[in-house]
Amino acid sequence: MTDAPDPKPARADRWRQARTRAFDRSRRTGLRAGTWLAQRWQQTVALLRGMEPSRAYAPPPAVPGRVTQRRDAEIAVPAKGYIYVFVIRVSFSWSAEGLRPELLSWYAQHLQPLAVAQLTRLAADLARSTAPQHAGELEVKLQRAIGEADWNFPRAEGTVTGRPDAWVRLDERVQQALLPYSERRVTLESEYELHLLRAHSAQQLAQRWSTILREYADTAAEVGPQTQEGLVDAARRMLGLQKIAGQWIEDLLAERPRTDNWFDQPPPDARRSPDLPRQPGPQSAANEAPADGDPSTQA
Repeated sequence: MTDAPDPKPARADRWRQARTRAFDRSRRTGLRAGTWLAQRWQQTVALLRGMEPSRAYAPPPAVPGRVTQRRDAEIAVPAKGYIYVFVIRVSFSWSAEGLRPELLSWYAQHLQPLAVAQLTRLAADLARSTAPQHAGELEVKLQRAIGEADWNFPRAEGTVTGRPDAWVRLDERVQQALLPYSERRVTLESEYELHLLRAHSAQQLAQRWSTILREYADTAAEVGPQTQEGLVDAARRMLGLQKIAGQWIEDLLAERPRTDNWFDQPPPDARRSPDLPRQPGPQSAANEAPADGDPSTQA
């Protein structure tokens, strides 16, 4: 009886052949992939060698000499009596030498609370002795104190300066209380300027008429009777106007308040401050000449 062949060698040969075929397939695939990558690399190198650069390399910008930034703030300090307050608007100017803008902005953000606290101490020391309605006086004092103070903050990269500019405003309650008095003051100052302008105009006109009368006085004998009558009438009118001006000044002095508080007095009566009448010339003097130069007849 013939023995059956052993199946194990046949199975081992098949596995060995399969491994050989798989190795050959992977080797061929790797060779093809390497060849393709080498070709692509050569093409890329050739393309890059034939291209001109789009722009030259730009060096980083140089650090500017002195950088400046501004930051605003607002503080309130009590006035004299600690009832009202002064509102102070502040604009800090932060600057440094040779510092990048972003670094200066970082320093300004962290150092501004220190600068605000320093300014608040200065303003509070000056405001506690200043009346609540004297905002202008406090602003002048505060600007002087700011100029004398030190606003430099040394740091590792350099000295950072944060100088403030301050403007002082009144408390809203003080503004409401002072509003009627301020309106009355504006009215009084406007009336004073108007009276002063009228008096100045009257003075110039009187000087002009005096010059004319002096010129005609030397030749009074040579002129006709009508001209002489006009000159006499003009002289009478000047005397009448002087009396009116004197009475006008007396009325103004009588209306002056007897106390230091001008706002407690009623407004002056317009009838007691008549306007200065227009002075006529020699031509109209002959038709409107008064008999005795009484100011009551000067219409």
